[in-house]
Amino acid sequence: MSKWILRAIYAMLLLALVATMPLAMRMYEPIEKNNKAVEALEQKQYDRAIEYLSQAREAKPNDSVIRRNLAVAYNSKALELDGQGKEQEALTYYQRALELEPGNATVIRNLVATLNNLAVARSKAQQFLEAQQFFEQAAKWLDKANDESLTRSVRDNYAALLTVWGTELLRANKPGAAAEAFRQALGLNSQNVPAMIYLGDIAYDVNDYEAAKKFYAAAKQLDKEHAAYLDSRLEMIERESKVENLFREITDTKQRFRVQYVPYSEGVRIQDVLAMLDDAHDALAESLGFRPSRSVNVKIYRHEDFYRVSALPAWATGIYDGKMRLKVDDMKGAPSQIRDLLFHEYTHALLAMNIRQQVPAWFHEGLAQLMEPQFSQNEREQKRVRAALTDGNLTFEALRDSFRELRSKAEAEQAYLLSKYFLASLRQRYGADKLREWLKRLAADETFESSFEQVYGLTLKTAQDRWIAEQLKD
Repeated sequence: MSKWILRAIYAMLLLALVATMPLAMRMYEPIEKNNKAVEALEQKQYDRAIEYLSQAREAKPNDSVIRRNLAVAYNSKALELDGQGKEQEALTYYQRALELEPGNATVIRNLVATLNNLAVARSKAQQFLEAQQFFEQAAKWLDKANDESLTRSVRDNYAALLTVWGTELLRANKPGAAAEAFRQALGLNSQNVPAMIYLGDIAYDVNDYEAAKKFYAAAKQLDKEHAAYLDSRLEMIERESKVENLFREITDTKQRFRVQYVPYSEGVRIQDVLAMLDDAHDALAESLGFRPSRSVNVKIYRHEDFYRVSALPAWATGIYDGKMRLKVDDMKGAPSQIRDLLFHEYTHALLAMNIRQQVPAWFHEGLAQLMEPQFSQNEREQKRVRAALTDGNLTFEALRDSFRELRSKAEAEQAYLLSKYFLASLRQRYGADKLREWLKRLAADETFESSFEQVYGLTLKTAQDRWIAEQLKD
């Protein structure tokens, strides 16, 4: 073969080799970028790693190693953002990782944990709808998370949110929607005691005693802290159910009150009783700044049934224990006296619905008397207060708990007078606005004594001691 031909063949081979070099380089380039991305990941340079791997994937879209590494980079970037408190930005990177590897359990667990944290934070800030949206997103991934502890945490937290949301709905007088929220909470966490108790309360309030009994009994098996309350409700149900068929009901078109009564022919008509309650609603909303969180259940009993159900001493005329309980005998008195009684007991209902903490009985009873339309003070009552204070028979500490334990009508009258005159003195000396501010702080869960000091500028004990000294000096 001639040298010319050999040179020609060599030239052709050389040209072919040169032509294949860009292809080889292109084939190697994604691998090189993947390797650089791995180095970047090791150095926690996640943006750089994502850039390299995104370029590599464009060149080799079907390469499983590059795809997996890019998912790792997205997950790592999301974790970094999580650690910086940028959870919402992190969600975008988790979602990108899952678009590449939909079944990656590690990424799913991280995504669910972030959604859970976002939901809890929104729940604490009372941004309930946003919190629910995050919980719903998390719930969609729970089956793929393969993490029992995380699943339980999300479900328990979601149940807690629904329970809080249910209480807000109760405050807005939406018991039907509240009950649905509590039922959903129980579906997520079958041992959610607060949801059980609230469902029992809702059923009890509308006199569905069988449902109430079921929820209270279930709660009692799980929770010892509220055993006394649950026992009292279960005992009350037993007593109430025996006389429930005696009642009639009057319709309240404003849905503020549910008034049930035994028929009577003398005294103030039941329609006028409802009108007085309506007046109390408006007057106390202005005076105290409080409205009821739901319709107030009012029951007017026969004399003997009132005492049998309420278990009150013979000197008592009414009570609010979740329901306003009154005697039909008292509806036969003077209209002004009935009006005072209704305003008095309605005040108890407002305090119970708006202030979650337990406040002293003397405060409850004193404020209820101040809200009576015929509230007045006279020298005869003041002398009785001074005499009781002089004898040492009355102390504020002794009147912290319910007055139902007082032994006689005379002792009860003294307790009511002490409560009335001390709160009246506060209102006279400092004004009604201070009293409203104190109530507002109590409704915001500030403690009884500290909120008093914040409003009045002195301790409650100092104010009480000063008032006692003034009474004894007079």
